[in-house]
Amino acid sequence: MVAVIPDEDPSLEPTVHIHSHDEHVIPYEIMRWFMEQVAKQVERCRLAFEQGAPEAEE
Repeated sequence: MVAVIPDEDPSLEPTVHIHSHDEHVIPYEIMRWFMEQVAKQVERCRLAFEQGAPEAEE
């Protein structure tokens, strides 16, 4: 599972890509944690964009 956060344009929406040949069960708490991390990264990228930084880094 990969979150793609477009830091070059804050008007673009983040996407989540799930690459798998088989079905996998992801526990709710894991998905919730992952999405919280994605939301934090989106916030960092958008803030960096507003401040004129080329990209946000953790």
